[in-house]
Amino acid sequence: MSKKETGDRIGTSLYIIYLLMLGAAVCFFVRVIYIQYFWTPDSEIERRLTPKVEKVDLVQKRGSILSDDGRPLAMSYPRYQILIDCRPNEPEIREMKPEDQKKAREKWKADAAVFAEGLAEAFAPNGKDAEYYRKLLLKNYEAKSRYLKLGKPIEKEKLDILKKYPLIKDGRNKGGVWTEEIQIRRYPYGALARRTIGSVTENDENSYYSGIEGKYNHILHGKAGYYYVKQTDEGRSIDYDSLYVSAINGQDIYTTLNVDYQDIADKALRKYLGDNPEIAAGCFVLMEVETGAVKAMVNLSKGENGKLGENQNIAVSWRGEPGSVFKITTLMTAIEDGYVTDIDQTIPGNHGILPGYEKQRDKHIVDYEKEHGSSDIPLRYCVQVSSNYAFRYLAKTYYSDKAEEFIDKLYQYQLGSSFDFDVAEKITSPDISNPSKKSWSPKDLTQIAMGYSVSVTPMHLLMYYNAIANKGKMMKPYLVQDSGPTILNQSICRASTAEMITEALSSVTDRSGTAWRLKQAPCSVAGKTGTSYIAENGKYETSDGRHKQQGSFVGFFPAEDPKYTLVCTIYTELTKKDYFGGVIPVQVSLEVIKELFKIDPKFNESL
Repeated sequence: MSKKETGDRIGTSLYIIYLLMLGAAVCFFVRVIYIQYFWTPDSEIERRLTPKVEKVDLVQKRGSILSDDGRPLAMSYPRYQILIDCRPNEPEIREMKPEDQKKAREKWKADAAVFAEGLAEAFAPNGKDAEYYRKLLLKNYEAKSRYLKLGKPIEKEKLDILKKYPLIKDGRNKGGVWTEEIQIRRYPYGALARRTIGSVTENDENSYYSGIEGKYNHILHGKAGYYYVKQTDEGRSIDYDSLYVSAINGQDIYTTLNVDYQDIADKALRKYLGDNPEIAAGCFVLMEVETGAVKAMVNLSKGENGKLGENQNIAVSWRGEPGSVFKITTLMTAIEDGYVTDIDQTIPGNHGILPGYEKQRDKHIVDYEKEHGSSDIPLRYCVQVSSNYAFRYLAKTYYSDKAEEFIDKLYQYQLGSSFDFDVAEKITSPDISNPSKKSWSPKDLTQIAMGYSVSVTPMHLLMYYNAIANKGKMMKPYLVQDSGPTILNQSICRASTAEMITEALSSVTDRSGTAWRLKQAPCSVAGKTGTSYIAENGKYETSDGRHKQQGSFVGFFPAEDPKYTLVCTIYTELTKKDYFGGVIPVQVSLEVIKELFKIDPKFNESL
């Protein structure tokens, strides 16, 4: 064979080999594509050959809610759920000799009996006895249970005791016992400020947010961590990969609440509301004049059991016609517009009858005319006795033809709009009748002047009176230290106007005014009482003479150098009695001021 023929033969062979390899490569490539995108393995084979991968969540700690001095109002702490695999070593046992299998199984049962004694100790005093847990473990052993939850979550102290017993001290893979950490919310002061602190319930069907817990859930919540494990053929869990995301604990929140002040206010309100079946609810809020920091906030309303408790956030959500506590807005407006220049300025008494209101004679005016032999009535006296006639007179005389200007002033006082507050419940927006509404009547002006045809929350009243105490500067109430202080209005009125009104408000408590009980206070108090009827189905009274009432006191102290402003409001069920703002709300306020004066460092120098 010539060299040429030999070369051609080799070349042909190599070419054929190349084609074969190319064909094999194409087939391999096609096979890879098919397997990757089109082929589906038998599901049962896949299940048996693929290790089960589980995600293990790492529980984060929810941030604490703290008082102004760092005492915990709400905090999270861990409890531990005990779980057990009643057949932890079964694959290994099956590989033993028959006599060794029996020994291993009997040993686990013996250890389980001792472990049952530990369970009885850990779950005492409300758990079952050791015999109950022994039978439970053996029953699940015979049933080959790989997952059994034991009792309720326990605290670390009890877990440490339990760890001295067999099975749990042998570890999960050998003894079969493990724990899952669960974060429990704890409230060291029980029901104190519970509605203000609030709560969070998160689930797919119905999520619920209230109080500080709800408002600041995004800060308190933190972020859960996780890692993955897979099950071996023996049923044990091992790390699946190196991915491990640590849990991020929630941040703590410092509030402005003072535990001692809150306790004082809570006890006082409960004391005077008591178990009176005619009282539906009540609230009390104490605020720092200079900053707007809320130092105490009590909300009591009837629960399903008929008992008063921290069930609703009344101070921010219950809106009602405030009655006489609202009259001061009329006086402030008249002073600001120059119609009133002195608190002892007089108005004509007219025997207590305002034209158009002939059936509503004001007996306070009649009494003054008889006692002093004069029909000129000082405005100081009108504030002191809360004369309806006087404030209707001011509104009708000076604002009949400019009602809109009068209403605009109420918005300037922040009594016509809502504002953001540090609880999940939004502050209910006020409702003020005004000339732009079809339902407006000229009499609405005089009704607003005395606290009707307008509806506000106790928190609005507190903020307004605090501005008077603060010489016209309106501070936004706040509960979380990082939220304030915040000025809502640098000047709702002139400082001289605020001082004149303070003088008038001081006469309500300093003389024989409607808040005369506050003469017993250890310091001077300036404030105003208010009593109003609550409309039911458009009527203020039922056919049998029953009615619902709202009674309030709003004020600040000491009057000459205000440190705190407070509001106390109560709400009644249908009753034939009268619950005036000058009784229970004033009594509660007096009690708080007395107790506060004993412990507050702002007053220690004067003691």
